[in-house]
Amino acid sequence: MNLNRKTPFAALLTAAVLAFTPARTSAAGNDTSKVEMASVFGHDAVSGLVGESREIRAGLLYDVDRNTIVWEKDMDYAYPIASLTKMMVGLLAIEDIHAGRVRWDDCITVSRSYRKRIRRGRYTTITREEHYTFEDVVKMAMIASHNESTVWIARHCSGDLQLFVERMNRRAQELGMTKTLYSNPSGLPAIIDELDNSSSPRDQLVLALEILKHPKLVEITSIPYLTVHNGKGHVNYRNHNGLVINYGMEVDGIKTGYTKAAGFCLVGTARRGGQRLISVIYGCSSPWVRNGIVANMMNRYYESIKLGRLGETLPDLTASRLFVDSVSRGLASITVAQEEKAQLPEGEDANTYAYKTIREKVRKSITVKRGDNLGSIAQRYNVTVSDLRKWNRLKGSTIHPGQKLAVYTTVKKTIPIKVVADADESIADLAPSIDTCSINADDCPEETLADSQQPFQNGTVADSGKSTSKPATLSKPANQEPQRFIYHVVQRGDTLWNIAQRYRLSPNQIKELNNIGNSNLLRKGERLKIPKKG
Repeated sequence: MNLNRKTPFAALLTAAVLAFTPARTSAAGNDTSKVEMASVFGHDAVSGLVGESREIRAGLLYDVDRNTIVWEKDMDYAYPIASLTKMMVGLLAIEDIHAGRVRWDDCITVSRSYRKRIRRGRYTTITREEHYTFEDVVKMAMIASHNESTVWIARHCSGDLQLFVERMNRRAQELGMTKTLYSNPSGLPAIIDELDNSSSPRDQLVLALEILKHPKLVEITSIPYLTVHNGKGHVNYRNHNGLVINYGMEVDGIKTGYTKAAGFCLVGTARRGGQRLISVIYGCSSPWVRNGIVANMMNRYYESIKLGRLGETLPDLTASRLFVDSVSRGLASITVAQEEKAQLPEGEDANTYAYKTIREKVRKSITVKRGDNLGSIAQRYNVTVSDLRKWNRLKGSTIHPGQKLAVYTTVKKTIPIKVVADADESIADLAPSIDTCSINADDCPEETLADSQQPFQNGTVADSGKSTSKPATLSKPANQEPQRFIYHVVQRGDTLWNIAQRYRLSPNQIKELNNIGNSNLLRKGERLKIPKKG
């Protein structure tokens, strides 16, 4: 099967819009459609899941096992979706596989022509053929978001590009995706802006649920790196969904997308402790912002249902199952733990501090109520019965109403870390005098965390009970103009997204001010300019 490299889209775009215009709605929405679709999913708004919603154009978070949307923003309005389009291409491809119309090992031959210079002012045209399997072409589309491969899939499955686009729109209607329009299989911008592929977050959720019915397709979207052989050599691709790489097999899909009109989009899926989540995010300003929001949103929800954060520890399935069951019975509610922020020293300017999150063990004294037992108390505070016995020196399991029990729980606190305003000195210069625990809680045992809550006291740096006479900041001449910037020193684990959140800035502001080209290349000890507010 020979496929030309260039594909005319003009006729296709016009025909697709004329045929399927009713499927699209404007931002004004359609109240009737909303009412009809509202009964499909349950709603259980969990506050605090997404603190950065201003960075998102639209989106949602859906708990598959509970059939509940736990967070949403403008989820019933249609927006450009860029390469999220390829989700429908992948679905139609695997449905054709199951129907026996195509096979994974089908060979797709692509002809490419290019000019080669043979001598001064003279060129020759060379034609080269590349051979792919149908499986590799689907992987290129779903993993590497390869635009040309979607045209190959369309022609191989339907024989004609326009017929395939009509199939895409027809399948969307069958699934109840009433606010979706496809004008091409790649998601590239159309000749006319109004013809860009568009859909609502709710429609993309419906499509994601349909894709989850095909384990082979989910397996493909979870591949972090791909090597494809084309008969002439091999090409390596990286999954555009960085969460698949960062969180292994817990995050297993599905698709990213970007155009200037759509912004950075992601339909992501994760499965932790048997609990499946689907997130849909539209219109972020960068892939790092998008990935950070999705990861943070999923982690907060998993923590709130007692499963812990992605990739950190083994989930406690029993505790989570009991808690979710209690929520279903109306005996408990899902709440997101808010990080406690430490107070700054009196008279200090908040702009001269950054914040670092640590974990600290806290002792609580509780009173046993009628009907309580060690098991119910352990579940309530997410601890074990054996720990309760050890902490309270209990020999058995008998407790009485009114009895006082000690419970130790791990809480997160945000502590202030001094950022030096003078360009000649930074926190990196003070590093030998700072206890590692005050900078990164992962480097010290739990019992020393409490010592790191106040890393700066009385103008000196605290070091596990020791102090140094070196001042935290240099004194300035009286005639010097006020500094317009402060300097943040990159610590281990810092990302541009996290740094921007500490100072209530956008990542782009920090990138422009510091001439950062690649946000992934931040180095420990590097100093970043931060505009001083006020």
